[in-house]
Amino acid sequence: MKNYYFDEKKRMVIEDYDKAKTFSSFLPGVAGIKGVPMWTFYVNRGQGISSFGVRDKHSPIMEFSPANIAYKNVSTTGFRTFIKLNDRKMVYEPFQPTLNKKIKRKMYIEANQISIEEVNEELGLSTVIEYFNMPEESFAGLVRKVQIRNLTKKQLNIEVLDGMPEVLPYGVENQLYKEMGNLLRSWMEVYNLNNKIPYYHVRASIGDEAEVNEVKEGHFFLTFSNDEKIISPIVDTEIIFGSDHSLLNPENFVKKPLEDLVEKLQVTANKVPCAFTPIQKSIGEEEAIEIFSIIGHVSNIDLINNRVNDLVNVDYINQKQLLANRLIRQLTDKINTKTGSEMFDEYARQSYLDNFLRGGYPYLLDNKKDGFVYHLFSRKHGDQERDYNFFSIAPEYFSQGNGNFRDMNQNRRNDIYFEPAVGSFNTKMFMSLIQADGYNPLLVKGCSFEIAANQQAQLKELIKEHVQSHQEQIINLLDSKFTPGQLINYIANENVQLTIDDQAFLTDILSISQQNIEAGFGEGFWVDHWTYNLDLVESYLDVYPDHFVDFMFKDKSYKYFDSPAYVLPRSEKFVLSKGNVRQFGSVIEDKEKMSKLGIAINDTNWLRIENGSGEVYHTTLFVKLLSLSLMKFVTLDPLGIGVEMEANKPGWNDAMNGLPGLIGSGISETFELRRIVEFLLTTTEEYKNNQVDVPVEYAELLEGTSGLVDQYFKGNVDDFHYWDQVASMRESFREKIRFGINGEESRLSLSELKGVYKNFLNKIDLGIKRAEELGEGLYPTYLSYEVNEFDVLENNLSQYGLPKVKIYGFSNPTVLPYFLEGPARALKAISDQDKAKTIYQKVKKSDLFDKNIKMYKTSVSLDNESFEIGRIKAFTPGWLERESVFLHMSYKYLLEVLKSGLYDEYFNDIQTSLIPFLDPETYGRSTLENSSFIASSVNPDPSVHGRGFIARLSGSTAEFLSMWKMMMIGKKTFHISEGQLVLTLSPNLPSWMFDESGRASFTFLGDTKVTYYNTERKNTYGTDKVEVKSFNLKYKDGSSKKIESSIVVNEDAKAIRNGEIKEIDIELC
Repeated sequence: MKNYYFDEKKRMVIEDYDKAKTFSSFLPGVAGIKGVPMWTFYVNRGQGISSFGVRDKHSPIMEFSPANIAYKNVSTTGFRTFIKLNDRKMVYEPFQPTLNKKIKRKMYIEANQISIEEVNEELGLSTVIEYFNMPEESFAGLVRKVQIRNLTKKQLNIEVLDGMPEVLPYGVENQLYKEMGNLLRSWMEVYNLNNKIPYYHVRASIGDEAEVNEVKEGHFFLTFSNDEKIISPIVDTEIIFGSDHSLLNPENFVKKPLEDLVEKLQVTANKVPCAFTPIQKSIGEEEAIEIFSIIGHVSNIDLINNRVNDLVNVDYINQKQLLANRLIRQLTDKINTKTGSEMFDEYARQSYLDNFLRGGYPYLLDNKKDGFVYHLFSRKHGDQERDYNFFSIAPEYFSQGNGNFRDMNQNRRNDIYFEPAVGSFNTKMFMSLIQADGYNPLLVKGCSFEIAANQQAQLKELIKEHVQSHQEQIINLLDSKFTPGQLINYIANENVQLTIDDQAFLTDILSISQQNIEAGFGEGFWVDHWTYNLDLVESYLDVYPDHFVDFMFKDKSYKYFDSPAYVLPRSEKFVLSKGNVRQFGSVIEDKEKMSKLGIAINDTNWLRIENGSGEVYHTTLFVKLLSLSLMKFVTLDPLGIGVEMEANKPGWNDAMNGLPGLIGSGISETFELRRIVEFLLTTTEEYKNNQVDVPVEYAELLEGTSGLVDQYFKGNVDDFHYWDQVASMRESFREKIRFGINGEESRLSLSELKGVYKNFLNKIDLGIKRAEELGEGLYPTYLSYEVNEFDVLENNLSQYGLPKVKIYGFSNPTVLPYFLEGPARALKAISDQDKAKTIYQKVKKSDLFDKNIKMYKTSVSLDNESFEIGRIKAFTPGWLERESVFLHMSYKYLLEVLKSGLYDEYFNDIQTSLIPFLDPETYGRSTLENSSFIASSVNPDPSVHGRGFIARLSGSTAEFLSMWKMMMIGKKTFHISEGQLVLTLSPNLPSWMFDESGRASFTFLGDTKVTYYNTERKNTYGTDKVEVKSFNLKYKDGSSKKIESSIVVNEDAKAIRNGEIKEIDIELC
């Protein structure tokens, strides 16, 4: 029997998990809309859970460690269970490393729960442990259920100690504990033992600062057995371990009866405490000892003390466990899919879950109007394998977290297909975050709210009418920016008395509030972040094509983010380094701007008129796309092939961090620029009578650039001088808008813009043609430029500390080895299917395709490259971004293969490339869960080939959801034909994805069940295919309607989009 399999409960089961390939993963940290989340990581060693806590790594309950260290330490510092069988006079510890073949272990992985089991045949004991996060409660908590069962036919007298050998009191920061743990003991104390619920926190803030604050928040440990009597835990480690400070052996427990240990005086200060449940019981055949523990965090321990009768209840724990699992199932019902592949169906659920864990779950907050779109449950993808990322999950109701621009942007691409009420929110958010210079902030924070300036009187009336206590505190809370969770949690924690329920009160408050996008500069400007914005535009128009005019031209609420960071001109960043011209120190924090405008580097700042001193500037989506495309067009490299990496950062492949210094450029971004330019060109053709108002600064840059392009095509200016002049115009533009814009606008007609953008497109296509020639038929991804003519400016050092240079010419660009991103982005921009097939065939024949594991790699060999290109060169081949199967890029490529109409090729490739179809024995973890990368066959360690590393949260989920959409719905969802709204459901499914009865179903727009009936079980593509013949609409009011057509039009299409239809049956033939 295989060691990895799925059981009848759809759980991933790993036999002898502690001897299987190591991996780390996590519970989703979703506690419900009115629940407080907790982050929880686990590994397949020891008792599983390896770290957990609240908010971020600064507040661990169990110390956070990178995965490689967690694998080593979890059996010591993770949860432990000591069992003393009195008749044997020995202590047995289940789940510890062993070579005993009579001990069998299993791990069970579910979407919101993990369990482990050990059967010890020699002792006749089985131990089962289950973990889940507490849902829909006013506190964050990890629930641990332990069951120790007697498998013998005799009575067993058992003493048990179960719990944690170390609890880090609240207030102890993780990094400080690793570096100064001995000192930090001085602040530690355990309180509330008189109530049998230890409360762990430091006495006061530990920073070396003038302001010192008393700490009252804390972690708690509540435990009881199946007799529902609270048990007083042992918190003094020495009572159990004695002199064994390694915590390997419970020295005192081995030597003394449990009852003696329980009676000992516990020292609760000046040491790292523990949390162990002591229990002694005699159990007969098939009887069990059960222990229920809640380890959590609260702002005040009285919140737990006052609820002991509720919490110390077996049924309460069991109901919460059912709720935890039901909660995730309900959230993922929006993608409920049933095909001929159950693995694919469950993988779709898991991918949807992991996608919104990074991008956020779109939820509509009631504000008595259209509602506020609010993304719940999101967080930056940080975990024990991604130890380099700092994650944050707000420990409050309506929880949301931090993220990066690129990540959140991509992971929200498909929101509208699951929650149409999202509307234009994501487009507006990420287009508004685009700056006037074409770059964007890295940090995207959760949205905030504030009372509208003209609603202060209404606020006072609401509080007077509905708040019976804490009125002043509520007013103070709402006096600045707030989140729904902060308000509701305060009401719950402080027992604020209201005349209406808290949800109704929140609705009233939101009805007089405005929603704020929050972001911050972070670090540097990546060359690719803007490339994901058009995807949001296209997704919106795929569902709401009839709203095009309002969407593009009438909604004038788009803004420009304004980072107090500045991209330096070439004169300040081209320097001489070790005899070569390099581009270093390209971005600076503009201290003069921060001082003049009174802003901070990571605050949310918006572009203002009157050169920064006036009102925030607002415009339309069309103008935002126009300005973005213009800025990227004037940033094309010296041969017009790639978009320059002129701002310190590379593109999607962060590990190419040295390429900006080598005057590098990205061809992937050129293909994305082409898409925007083509989109705008098509718009100017269809709406040629329209006019748009643009800031005069853009109008001047557009006019200058257009004139220069004309001169270029007339042969009056060569490549270098075109580049030099357009770069000078770009730099002059940046200097003009450094503090803001003047506020004047120029009116441009779309008929005039049509000619300009046609020329722009021709210039871009010339660069793409050159790229194809340089790549010898296969598009490269990266170029770098060597300067061959320059002057060193004597006694003139850049802010980076190196001599400045003036450039007069470049040699031919260096083409870096093939990367998969270039062809993937090319397929996205190419509509010619024959051309797409040629690209596909070239990729398949190249070393981008790993012929051993039959997957697509990020790149071919980099052995001959310099270390200057970035850390990617220093990585081991077949690992991380270097020549591995980076799932996000592999999936991005496969998606474009599918969208190009190469169906046979796509469905053949996914058999070896899509995670649910892999062998888990090789993959080394659940094949319902993505990993960041799969080690390829060029890795020097054969044992890792085909194995997945770094759990789950990546852009791969967004790419899969787009594949799912293409497979289940088709390329085009809604469109306008002859003035009518038309819905087209045109699946791209092979015969084997229909079940035995010829059915395949999915959830459309998050609410409507669609079932395809394919009685012949044929492909829906190719020569011998089946197509849509008819629709049977089943309305929610009980009526139905049969439509004998391959499309649905007008009011019926709108009814489906509005969620009025419960089910749609579609006949294929």
